[in-house]
Amino acid sequence: MAIDDGSTNVKVSWIDNKTLKTIISPNSFRKDWKSAALRKDKKIYNYEIGNTKYTYDATSDKSLATTHVEYQYDDLNLLSVHHALLQTGVAPCDVAITVTLPITEFYHPDDCQRNEEKIEKKRRNLLRAISLNKGELFNIVSVEVMPESLPAALSRLIGSGCNEFTKTLVIDCGGTTLDMGIIVGEFDDVSDVYGNNEIGVSMVTDAVRKALAAADSDSSYLVANEFIKRRHDMGFVRDVVNDESQIPKILEKMQNKIDELGSQVAHEAKKFAKNPNRVYLVGGGASLIFDAIKAAYPTLGERVELLDDAQSALAREICLYTTEEEEVYREAPQLAEVADEYSAQAHDLLHLHGSGCAGV
Repeated sequence: MAIDDGSTNVKVSWIDNKTLKTIISPNSFRKDWKSAALRKDKKIYNYEIGNTKYTYDATSDKSLATTHVEYQYDDLNLLSVHHALLQTGVAPCDVAITVTLPITEFYHPDDCQRNEEKIEKKRRNLLRAISLNKGELFNIVSVEVMPESLPAALSRLIGSGCNEFTKTLVIDCGGTTLDMGIIVGEFDDVSDVYGNNEIGVSMVTDAVRKALAAADSDSSYLVANEFIKRRHDMGFVRDVVNDESQIPKILEKMQNKIDELGSQVAHEAKKFAKNPNRVYLVGGGASLIFDAIKAAYPTLGERVELLDDAQSALAREICLYTTEEEEVYREAPQLAEVADEYSAQAHDLLHLHGSGCAGV
C-alpha cells in the first residue's frame, strides 16, 4: 500500500488485478468511544492505543487537531493510517506500506541530506500496537518512508518531451505544510528542495471554523474542510450554517484567507524558483492556489498545471513507482468514510464511487 498520510486526509493507493485503486480517507478523531449506532449499516470505529481510547467522529467539534508537524509522529497519525487502510475494502492482513514525510522533516535544512532520525521516528510510530474494538486491523509488517511532493510529478514528466535542461517546479500545498522542489529534465535530477511548515490549508480551515462558531455552527475540521471545497454549493452552505444571516460574512472571511494563502505560496515560490520552465501543482490545496501561481508566473501560461486529481497524485505515483506490474489501469479516486449529518444531498455526495479506467 502506498500512503500519503497528510494531516487533513490520508490517500491510499494499491494495485488489485492490474488496476490502480485510490481512496481518500479524511481525518477526524476525538478521544473516548462512541456508543453503538442505531443504524445497522453504520460502522463504529473505536480504537485504543496504550491506555487511551479514540473514535472516528466526522462532525464532532471536539475533533483533535492534526494540523501540526508533530502529527507525523503521534497517536493521530497511527490512527489515521489504520483507519484509512480499513476504508480500502481489502480484508485485513499483513501489509507493507510506504508513507510520506514533509520535505522539512525528511531532509536536514542545512545540507538537504536525509534526516535518518526523523525517518526512523516515523517508522517506529507506525509499527506501534493499536487495537479496534470488535474489529480486526491490518498488521503493518514494514514501513518505508519517502519525501512528499516530488514523486507526484513522475508520470507527468517521464515521456513529456522536455529536454535535459528543463527545470520543473513542483508545489505541494497540503493541510499543514508547503513543500517545493525543482526537478531537472524527465526526473534526471532533483536540483533543490524547500519546505515551510507554517503555510498550508489549515490557515483557511481555522478561519472557517472560527467563523462557523460565531454563527452558532461549531464544526469539526472535516466539516470545515468540506465547507471550503463546497463553498459554491449554497444548499450545502445553508445546511451547515445555523445563523444564515452570517453566511456572507463567513464566505468573505474564507475567501480572504484563500487569497492570503495563494499570496503566501506565490511569494515563497518566487523566492525559491524565480524562473522555472514549468510548474506543477499537487496536494489538497492545489486548486485554491492555482490562480495565484498562474499570476506569479504569467509568461509560462499553460505550463503552469494543476495535476489531475491533485490531492491523491502523490499516493498514486508512489504506488506506480514501487510496483512490478508492467501494465496498470487507473480508477478514479474514491472519497471514503465521510459521514455527513447535515443533509441527504451531502450524504449522497460522500458515497460517490469513481468509475471508468484510464491507461497509465
